[in-house]
Amino acid sequence: MTNEIAHGVPGLNWLEGQVHREIDIFRHSYQPWVPPAADVDSKPVVDVLIVGGGLYGMGLAWGLIRSKVTNIMVVDQAPSGRAGIWMSSARMKTLRTAKQLTGIEFGIPSLSVRAYWEAKFGSTSWEELDRIPRLEWFRYLEWFRDVLDLPVRNKTEVVSVDGDANLVRVTVCQDGKEETLLTRRLIMATGLLGSGGAHIPAGLIEDLPAVRWAHSSDEIDFTRWCDAEVGVLGAGASAFDNAISAIENGAANASLFCRRPELPWLSAKRGLENAGFMRHFASLPDHYRWQFIKTIVETPIPPPRHTVKRALEHLNFHLCLGSPWTASRMEDDKVVIVTPSGEYRFDFVIFGTGFDMDIARRPEMAALAPHMLQWRDRFTPPEGEENETLLDQPYLGDALEFQERIPGACPVLGRVSMLGAAATLSVGPLFGGLNGLKFLLERMIEQTCRALILETLDSFHENFRKGLQAQKPPGAMGSTD
Repeated sequence: MTNEIAHGVPGLNWLEGQVHREIDIFRHSYQPWVPPAADVDSKPVVDVLIVGGGLYGMGLAWGLIRSKVTNIMVVDQAPSGRAGIWMSSARMKTLRTAKQLTGIEFGIPSLSVRAYWEAKFGSTSWEELDRIPRLEWFRYLEWFRDVLDLPVRNKTEVVSVDGDANLVRVTVCQDGKEETLLTRRLIMATGLLGSGGAHIPAGLIEDLPAVRWAHSSDEIDFTRWCDAEVGVLGAGASAFDNAISAIENGAANASLFCRRPELPWLSAKRGLENAGFMRHFASLPDHYRWQFIKTIVETPIPPPRHTVKRALEHLNFHLCLGSPWTASRMEDDKVVIVTPSGEYRFDFVIFGTGFDMDIARRPEMAALAPHMLQWRDRFTPPEGEENETLLDQPYLGDALEFQERIPGACPVLGRVSMLGAAATLSVGPLFGGLNGLKFLLERMIEQTCRALILETLDSFHENFRKGLQAQKPPGAMGSTD
């Protein structure tokens, strides 16, 4: 026994061996089962193409491989080592969810973040850990991808999506060159931005130079604003994280503005975070799905208490309650923000104002968006319970696939699924954190495999009948099973 193992820290090389051992133990004799699709115009056809190589994309890829769907591909527009939000727009010090939550392991314990942490830092360190540090979480995800050798193609941006009833055609661009990828099923695992884009309140950026403002989802070089006055609009976790990041990178002051007279404190989702609700929400009647989600989206999400505490520990952090931004302008090289209580001057401002849920804003979905079935096409809210934003959400199928508003007008929609905020009304409040990850991925894998077996059923039946016509080998006695 080495000193590392004796001290309870066996190391990641040892853990990688455990991963492959557990995969072998649970392998069974099943082989990849999806009948191959014929090439089209000499182009190969993959069974599932996943757009997005972050947490959801990697979890989907591994779940499909575990289900013996191996002819898959993952594309991500970020370079290797930059996928997802963890090294770009995520600025929290630690994850906001409990360290015990799982979701992407699909039955292999050694792939869990706990196994990773204990192999690298020891079991005592795990017991003493409150929340997982963001940067270490990202390193874990990179290790997860590498140890499984997931088929991720980086620096590949999706330009457009179209197709027909049989195939999806995805135009991608890599290093300035465009090509078309063909797939039976497409899953858009592109996060919050993939459901629309950053939300900026109207009238607040039109008169500001682009270098003087950013949305919290943007990559921001905070060192550029050392000794600067920074203003942040919003009262959610992301707004607080950006204010803290500004201060910790040397800003003279960071002032956070909230339109409400006090910070939200009650989480509408907290009472719903249980396995029954999250696993079966998509099967609930429409009026229940509407009532739950309408209440959640119309109830302000409170920032985590530990995040607020961290902000208030900085003497140059200022919390401005009851102070919405009503207008902005440039004056004497300063961004002037107008509020009901007066005007404030900043060098740089950040909008922690959330995201729009409008798929029509996504250029890659432009050809499909006009044909998508929406909730307003299938559901009429009770009087007094209307919400136009929710009514505009796509009405998704069992595999979170889009559906046609007019049957036959755009049949490729049934082959395109979406994991993102605009799927919330159909599948539940499972996005924006790790709490619902396990249930969402399990559903996607099961329903995607179901779709693949049903559409290839004729090939299955033909292969089955051919197998029964096999010639008996000389001297054979009994089955070789």
